[in-house]
Amino acid sequence: MKIGTKSVLLLVATLVLGLVLGSLLTGAVNQRRLERLAEMRSARGMAFFLENVVEPESAEQREAIRAVLDDAAPRIAAAMQESRDRMRALTDSVRSELDPLLTPEQRDRLDDRMRIGRGRMPFGPPGARGPDDDRHRGRPERPDGRRQSGPDG
Repeated sequence: MKIGTKSVLLLVATLVLGLVLGSLLTGAVNQRRLERLAEMRSARGMAFFLENVVEPESAEQREAIRAVLDDAAPRIAAAMQESRDRMRALTDSVRSELDPLLTPEQRDRLDDRMRIGRGRMPFGPPGARGPDDDRHRGRPERPDGRRQSGPDG
């Protein structure tokens, strides 16, 4: 085999390897982000978010803030559940109004999409700042109790 052919094959193999590794890494990063969004849906996750926004300046202040947030956690959880229930009822209502207007294929697509998305919608409008923003990095603890290890938590 000629040197030029070997060089091209080596270059192509390197490119393919890079694409495969990049795809795997992207999938892992996206999975981690989805897990972090799921954590935010809990009362403890919301308390963690609020604590990070406030950025306590001392251990005493952190403990006082945590006491308030721990006390509020059941109310936060109830409000979040009520919001999810109301959103589900609204979505179901809109869906029942749409059904007679849609073709069977459109209904199937909508069913598939709603089944995939149900329970996984992130907080806020598209493009809103979330828990992966720099202002939330470097915090001492995550909602699941683990220590954050670096820029990606």
